[in-house]
Amino acid sequence: MNVKWIILFLFLLSNFNSYGQNYNYIYNEVKKIPTQNYSSINELYNTIVKPNYNDAEKVYAFAKFITDKIAYGKRARSPLNTINTGEGVCQDYSELFIELCDLASINNYYITGNGRNSVQDIGFYDSNHSWNIVKLNGKYEIFDLTWAAGYVSDDNFIQQFDPFYFNTDPKLFILNHFPDNPKWQLLNVPVLKTDYINQPSYDQSIYNLSLKKGIVSDNNFDITFSSSSNFHSASVYKWGIKEYGQKSAIDLPITKNGDRYKININELNEGAYKYNIVLWRTIEESANGSTSTGVHINFKLRTPDYTVPRPVSYNKKDPWGLIESYHYIFYKLDFNFFKKLNPNTDIKSLKEIKHYSSLTKSLSNWFGDYRNFYTKMRGNDIYYEIDNFRIILTLKSDDYLFKEIIRQTLKMGKSGYGVKEIQKVFGLETTGIFDENLENKIKNFQKQKGLTADGVVGKMTYKALGL
Repeated sequence: MNVKWIILFLFLLSNFNSYGQNYNYIYNEVKKIPTQNYSSINELYNTIVKPNYNDAEKVYAFAKFITDKIAYGKRARSPLNTINTGEGVCQDYSELFIELCDLASINNYYITGNGRNSVQDIGFYDSNHSWNIVKLNGKYEIFDLTWAAGYVSDDNFIQQFDPFYFNTDPKLFILNHFPDNPKWQLLNVPVLKTDYINQPSYDQSIYNLSLKKGIVSDNNFDITFSSSSNFHSASVYKWGIKEYGQKSAIDLPITKNGDRYKININELNEGAYKYNIVLWRTIEESANGSTSTGVHINFKLRTPDYTVPRPVSYNKKDPWGLIESYHYIFYKLDFNFFKKLNPNTDIKSLKEIKHYSSLTKSLSNWFGDYRNFYTKMRGNDIYYEIDNFRIILTLKSDDYLFKEIIRQTLKMGKSGYGVKEIQKVFGLETTGIFDENLENKIKNFQKQKGLTADGVVGKMTYKALGL
């Protein structure tokens, strides 16, 4: 689960009233259930469900029980273990919910996709999260029990019920959740994955946001938006693109005209940055006076003249420290730096490396940001995933050395430059989104070539395509 900004109190309260107030009596009953070990999920089911509960009451009872009893932590690996250990990850939350809904014969669906509400996620996509959809009274309802249960702060789970993620409006849910299967967006006009990946991250209590891109190539521009909140000031927190940790706030002028607000961003220093704009509003509290809470807008910015610098440090024995270096090499086509990392290589030019050109084109809009992870393979090999490609390194004499570039296996739901290349082969519009149309083209192609017609583009299909 990614770290997420807390949805602010007033907005939560309004959503609680609209989504959850009819189930307060259910929630009160759930609170009375003591913490204990269970011999089966059936036993748990019978403990939660009262004889007169209808399907909707059962669903909300299951959901509230799970969010109250389960803390985000270690993978539990079974619904019974989830409830008896009292912890799990998003998959465990979802699987326990499914088990209970199945026992109640309620239609439910396990959804996988991307969950994000952090500026560092903008521009990237991982299928890193799971949630649930149930069908009640002929209508689909979205439940993200992991995010409803609380949030992670400094590696500690803070249990704090967030009713926004019970029966969330699909138009709001899509701002920070993207299902791998587009049909589970539950929208009349689905959002494209590329639009989702590259949109800014912002609080749902603001709307009509003029900022449409999450990665901005500008250094002086206005951001306007509408809100029913009364914001009295604004602050900005700014990090270098790979910086982390605490930062001091800088005051930001804010103007208001009715429910319309405007702020100006003027970045004087050349570079690439992560921006967190906080809009401050006052909440009146009858007992304790008043307090200010913040509403967030998150995006990345690179100034127009910014160029990605060559890494100044690296350690060939440390695969973490080489991630940035190989991004840079294939972005700038810096063969001299490649030779410095691989002094005994027989490669005379980057052009000799298979797939180098496609990888370089996929990095055409790169501005120095990268995902800081690698994946172990069999033996001594690891890989860095960049777009639809993998840079393979192998461990030799304690140094990680370049081995090859390979293409990622692609299937429905994937996106990127590699998808565009396949679409081009079939004469399709190069959207970069692996959709049903492309899948059908590939299946027909595989049949013609005597391959397994599964619509998945792996090693044999790439070879047949000449890629």
